[in-house]
Amino acid sequence: MSHRLCVRYIDTGTRDPAQALGTWLDRFVLAGASIAELRWQAGYFTADVLPYFAPALGRLGRSGGTVRVLVGSNDGSTRRADMAALLAAAGTPRAGLGVGVVSFDNGYFHPKTVHIVRSDGSAAAYVGSANLTGAGVALNVEAGIVLDTRDGDDRDVLAAVGAAIDWWFAGRRPGMHLVATAADLAALTSAGILDVPQPPRPRPAAAGRRSGGHAVALRPLLTIPSAAAPPPRPSPARPGASTPARWTKKLSASDAQRKGAGNQRGSITLVKARNPIDPRTYFRRNLFGSAAWTRGRTGTGKPLEVARVRFDVTLLGRRRGAMDIEVSYAPNREAAQSNYTSLLHLGPLATHFAARDMTGRQMTIERRANGTFALSIA
Repeated sequence: MSHRLCVRYIDTGTRDPAQALGTWLDRFVLAGASIAELRWQAGYFTADVLPYFAPALGRLGRSGGTVRVLVGSNDGSTRRADMAALLAAAGTPRAGLGVGVVSFDNGYFHPKTVHIVRSDGSAAAYVGSANLTGAGVALNVEAGIVLDTRDGDDRDVLAAVGAAIDWWFAGRRPGMHLVATAADLAALTSAGILDVPQPPRPRPAAAGRRSGGHAVALRPLLTIPSAAAPPPRPSPARPGASTPARWTKKLSASDAQRKGAGNQRGSITLVKARNPIDPRTYFRRNLFGSAAWTRGRTGTGKPLEVARVRFDVTLLGRRRGAMDIEVSYAPNREAAQSNYTSLLHLGPLATHFAARDMTGRQMTIERRANGTFALSIA
């Protein structure tokens, strides 16, 4: 049976914002509420692109998810301050987090790739010419390809993009320096690997005027998101602080990730079922109203809010302990699907759903009087 590939080519020579790396990052990374692993490598990096990555880095830091990042410091041009901002966004050093600076005396570290793995096991990637700088994602003429297993692209090819980054962290690699603290950055600065002053380069417009030609200035294709303040931390729960609530649903084959055809959603729809609620607003405003919600956008650019909720999980009579599970809310879903606005993303539940068919099982979510949550499937 032939396998259809859906790899897509993007090129900003046409000055179409939809072709920019920034647009891809906005849809797949900034709005990627279900990202379970994040990897990227770039020949050049500046901290002004961090707002695309910061929400995912924060969620992965809390869940212990995989993050691996490589930054080239060619001719020592990468700024120490930019790397310090990256380390701050990546969070406390931990297992699963790796940040490396790559520098050579006689050549450049020049790959540009971004790779994500979602909680349902699907993967997507960008491979192209654009560096992770403001100019690279939003201004320059750049070209690349984008891939997504949800669109039918080859899983082995997607895995190879991520594996190429992991290779640098699998052993001692010449030219690669692991960084985790301010002291690491200070050592690289003293060694002439970071913060080396660069000679000024003539602007293209000035060269055009000197030659008698007509210089042409590029207009930015899009506006890079600004850094947002971190969401406020919820106050510690107190006995009697919340009104108990309970919602239940019989899981469909789609919820159980057992659809007969097509890609599995990787989430459970939060709907009315037989509960006396308004499903359009209940989960965002009532059941999970006390959670810390972060604003973003869906893959089609519509408003999206995401919260990470800690549940005490019991599956088929066996307690599985505390799990941090994402809930997302997007009002436009109701217009598109006519039945839901909120999703419970499987995340840490995915392996259990893969091992056991949950079709027809009863799922119950409870908010206890002390403000904590429980999830059970029986």
